[in-house]
Amino acid sequence: MELKWLAMVLVVLSLGAGLCDGCLEEERFALFQLKPFFEFINYKLQANNFEVECDPITGRVTHLFLNYSSSNKMQWYLNASLFLPFEELQNLSLNRNFIAGCIVNQGFERLSSKLDKLENLDLSENHFNDSILASLSELASLKSLNLKYNLFTGLNPTNGIEMLLKLNNLETLDLSSNRLGNNILSQLNDFASLKSLHLVYCGLKGTVDIQELYLGGNEINSLGSLFHGKSLGFKHMIFFNIIFKNLEKEGMKLNKLEVLSVPGNLFNNSIFSSLAEVSNLKSLDLSYNQLEGAINTKDLNVLSNLEELILFGNKVNGFIPSQGLRLMNLKHLDLGTLSIDINGLTDMKDLYGFSNLEELTMSCDTDASAYAYADCSFSLQSLGLFPTLKTLSLDGFHIYETTMASYSHNIDFTSLKRLELWNCKINKNLTRQKGLNLRSLEELQLESSSLPSNFIQVFGPLISLKKLTAYGIDGNKTPPMHDFCELTNLQELYIKGNNLKDSLPMCFSNLTSFKKLSLSLNQFSGNISALKSLTLLESLDLSSNQFSGNISALQSLTLLESLDLSSNQFSRNISVLQSLTLLEFLDLSSNQFFGNISALESLTSLQLLDISNNKFHILSSLRPLFNLSKLKYFNADNNTIHADDHEMSHSSAPRFQLSSISLSCCGTGGSFPQFFYHQSELQKVTLSDIYFKVDRFPFWLLENNTKLGTLRLMNCSLSGPFQVPLRAHSALIYLDISYNAFGGNIPVRIGARLPFLDYLNMSKNCFNGSIPSSFGDMSSLQVLDLSNNQLSGKIPEHMATGCSSLQFLALSNNTLQGSIFSGNFNLTSLSELELNGNNFTGMIPNVLANCSDLYILDLRNNYIFGEVPSWIWNKSRLAELDVSRNQLFGRLPQWRGNVSNLEQVSMADNQLNGSIPRAICSLNLKLKFLDLSMNSLYGTLPSCFKPVSAKEVHLSKNMLQGALSNAFRDSSSLVILDLSYNHLKGNIPNWISHLSDLSYLLLKGNHFEGEIPIQLCKLDRLSLIDLSQNNLSGGIPSCLKVSVLNYVIEQYIWYHLLDVDTNSSMSIEVPIEYTVKSNSYSYKRRMLQYMSGIDLSCNNFETKNIMKLITLNLSHNSLTGPVPRAFSNLTDMESLDLSYNNLTGNIPVEFAVLNFLEYFNVSYNNLSGKTPEGIGQLGTFDESSYVGNPFLCGSLVGKNCSLVVTPLTPKATAINKEDHGFIDMDAFYGSFSACYVMVLLCIAAMLYINSYWRQAWFYYIQMAVDSCYYFVVDNFPGSFCSRNM
Repeated sequence: MELKWLAMVLVVLSLGAGLCDGCLEEERFALFQLKPFFEFINYKLQANNFEVECDPITGRVTHLFLNYSSSNKMQWYLNASLFLPFEELQNLSLNRNFIAGCIVNQGFERLSSKLDKLENLDLSENHFNDSILASLSELASLKSLNLKYNLFTGLNPTNGIEMLLKLNNLETLDLSSNRLGNNILSQLNDFASLKSLHLVYCGLKGTVDIQELYLGGNEINSLGSLFHGKSLGFKHMIFFNIIFKNLEKEGMKLNKLEVLSVPGNLFNNSIFSSLAEVSNLKSLDLSYNQLEGAINTKDLNVLSNLEELILFGNKVNGFIPSQGLRLMNLKHLDLGTLSIDINGLTDMKDLYGFSNLEELTMSCDTDASAYAYADCSFSLQSLGLFPTLKTLSLDGFHIYETTMASYSHNIDFTSLKRLELWNCKINKNLTRQKGLNLRSLEELQLESSSLPSNFIQVFGPLISLKKLTAYGIDGNKTPPMHDFCELTNLQELYIKGNNLKDSLPMCFSNLTSFKKLSLSLNQFSGNISALKSLTLLESLDLSSNQFSGNISALQSLTLLESLDLSSNQFSRNISVLQSLTLLEFLDLSSNQFFGNISALESLTSLQLLDISNNKFHILSSLRPLFNLSKLKYFNADNNTIHADDHEMSHSSAPRFQLSSISLSCCGTGGSFPQFFYHQSELQKVTLSDIYFKVDRFPFWLLENNTKLGTLRLMNCSLSGPFQVPLRAHSALIYLDISYNAFGGNIPVRIGARLPFLDYLNMSKNCFNGSIPSSFGDMSSLQVLDLSNNQLSGKIPEHMATGCSSLQFLALSNNTLQGSIFSGNFNLTSLSELELNGNNFTGMIPNVLANCSDLYILDLRNNYIFGEVPSWIWNKSRLAELDVSRNQLFGRLPQWRGNVSNLEQVSMADNQLNGSIPRAICSLNLKLKFLDLSMNSLYGTLPSCFKPVSAKEVHLSKNMLQGALSNAFRDSSSLVILDLSYNHLKGNIPNWISHLSDLSYLLLKGNHFEGEIPIQLCKLDRLSLIDLSQNNLSGGIPSCLKVSVLNYVIEQYIWYHLLDVDTNSSMSIEVPIEYTVKSNSYSYKRRMLQYMSGIDLSCNNFETKNIMKLITLNLSHNSLTGPVPRAFSNLTDMESLDLSYNNLTGNIPVEFAVLNFLEYFNVSYNNLSGKTPEGIGQLGTFDESSYVGNPFLCGSLVGKNCSLVVTPLTPKATAINKEDHGFIDMDAFYGSFSACYVMVLLCIAAMLYINSYWRQAWFYYIQMAVDSCYYFVVDNFPGSFCSRNM
């Protein structure tokens, strides 16, 4: 037992090391007792959120800050007695810990007896309500109580805010952002000790009736006598978003008030006359009220102690001066930022009495463009009115100098220390010869202003300037970089985002006082040798420029603590950096550095290191960085990762404890890096696109790092089973293990072990089995991607009810089955649902109608049946709907809802029938993709259907009728138009030329007639044209051409509405059917970029022309004349089909140059002469390419050319004559005719003898004739060619 106790004490001491050095041992043990409730108590994050402070003399804990220290996202109840050991505690902060209250009899009242020194208590951003107030009222020593962002209402008559009246020492009370109503002010009547009250965003609105404080009853627009009456000791009052209108003559007396902040109300100019009784007021904030016009300064005389006046967000345009102005203490005057209309204020004589001003802020409100300064002018000489002015901030002014007699030309501005110019324009004629003297100026800030190229001379001599900031300045109007060399005392220079070009001048080497230099977001180029002598530099930022060469100039800058060289073109190795031992921040990303990183071994002060996007060779063990004990953040993405062959022979552990590491792409990492076994402070880990030889999930990484919140292990060749930690991991919220080879079942208890995940991506693995129902325990889960696995079974009902926060669900490409969400359903937050590629059956579930934010619904490639539910068309946010390749039937419903945001509709390959409803016209503006192909839709396209944004329209293999009218006349963005295999008729419309982006025109298998419109020649992006199997006639336009696109056709990828990274972004890829080499193939986008061709087969064309293309099909037409020799110019031709025409003459020998020809067919024409044996590609084709040409001879057709006579006048019937070999056709015809006559006579004799047979025979004949007739009418309405094809 004693050994067990000793072990516990040692654990406590180890946990406290470095955290509370000097604290009493018993209080260290008490801190250990807090560990289960505040997991991050040992961890210090930004702004020291988690910190323990002990008195150096007594060793007692005096400050305990446990902000954001609980990873539990569920509400929980606090045992306040855990803080009893900290008897000297003065400050306790429990901000943002999801605490809903205290355990019964273990509330804050337990602390009143021992924690009598507790003065400051912060319970903000929790879930406390009014029930806690009685417990807090016992903490008599409290001086400051912060209760903002909780659930207080103040409505409880017995346990309301008035319970806090017992806190006689309370000076500061913050109730901001609670659900308090207007009655809260009546409960503050007797807070005599209160000096500061915060009621920001408390829901006070409308008429504030605070009669209990004697402030109601009169409809006045000023405070009136608000401050007469009962004396309250407030020194600070802050009200925000309160609309004060009705105030009473009797009020509470606030004669001690020093700070009054009432922004965002309805006060007007009369407010000043109501402040007579608050003569001690030092700070007055009236921003964003209804002050307007000029303010009479005599109204301000009552505020003789006023030091700060803030008026921005009003419509003040000046001041009316008065005699005897007594605002001699006013030091800070803020007239606004962006919202003040101060037009016409050309001088500052109105503010003559404010002679002791130290800080002045003014802004000009202009409704014109960003540089419309004509009405907002300001004279720098007017600053002579303020001899003590130290800070001047101007926004939106045209700054000029004046020669007015009212100002001296020799005014000394030696008091001005800081000058800020935002969106200002400085007169180019402004010169310092007029008496401008800013020799005491220490800081100059220029943001998005228009400056003359000599502005440094204008403000000069700036002999005292220490800091210069210029951001968003036009690089063409800024001074030459040489001019900055005059500022020899400059210590900080920030020139960011100014589009500056050229190289750094060598005179920069003289600016040896520089401590901080930032030249980021410009276009500087060349080397950086000019920086070599700036040995006092502590911070250097050259990011996002075009600097190049080596970085040897940095070797002498040994005082550098921060160095950012990212996004340049620096190259070579980084050995020169090894002398910069004080570096804490180093960013070398996005350059061309190469070699190893051993030079970084000596940079022992480094805390952040980013070497991503270079050409480094990095050992996966990170052995060169083991001595960097302060390293917290490391990013080495997009380099080359190597396995460390000597890793196992080095037993040393790294000295660093990383918080974040990212190693993504590329290389072989070998076994999982051993240094991870020594890490316990990791919060974010990204290892992707690296080949690791690991046969199981590194679950120990979670067990060793209790604060790990993000783990990305994508595409790391990880295999084996996926294991979860033995205990619940409460910090992990993001897990991505996609693109690996994990197999087996998903752990049954994954929901219990990883309960607080909000992002989980397990896609593209080999998981099998069913989906664990424990996913339903992840109430915080927002994104779940299990797509592209081998999962089976049904969707667990517990998942459909428990994952109430789920917004993205992807289960596509598995073998899931059963009905979709057949039971209870609570996924009402779903915005994207992807279930495609499974075996789901049943109907589209109506429970999805409750998902009001549904954005993407993808159910394609399943076995879903039934009608398309009408609620789908009521989804106002729905952008993508894909239910293609299912078994849906019925008509497309008419809808009345608002689906105008739909951009993609795909219902292809179902059993839908009926006409296309007119309601589709509501999609005209946003519809980009429409696929209703392979259904049984009939009728005409609605006349109102004009999708102006459409890029793809697929309506093939339906029964649509009528002419093409004007449906797509305005669809100028259309890339693919597929109307093949319908019953459309009429001419191809001339407006086809409006479709300037059209690349694929597919009208095959319709009843179009007339000629090919010449307007097709205007479409220079055409790649495939298929007009086959129509009734087109006439000539082929000589200008008609197609070409290979040579670029990838746009993939219509629907990016997720959520701001998350997923791998299952849905892409739409409808194959295009096209006939090549007498066979019909379906081509997808990856192949279409290499395709071009024209198919005009099965029409009635009578002439021929030449086009540039890869495939040409002119078969089954009426082409005459010789084969065009110009075809030989089609050197990229792969398929040429001229069969079944009336072509004559020889096969041109020029075809020998068609080296890529893979298919050639001239059969059944009237060609003559010798076949092209041994002529290029033509010699490789067999007799089937030439059959049906009786006058062709040669070995390819088995005829001797000496025995064949070429016809002088070929006849069209020649194409039907063949050599029938050994058969005597005359004898065959005679015998066949005799046999046929005998059979007919025998049948007639039998029918004559037997009347029953005769009656049955004629009945059968009648039925057969009727059946054939209706069959022909229904199925063969077209031409002879259609039957042949």
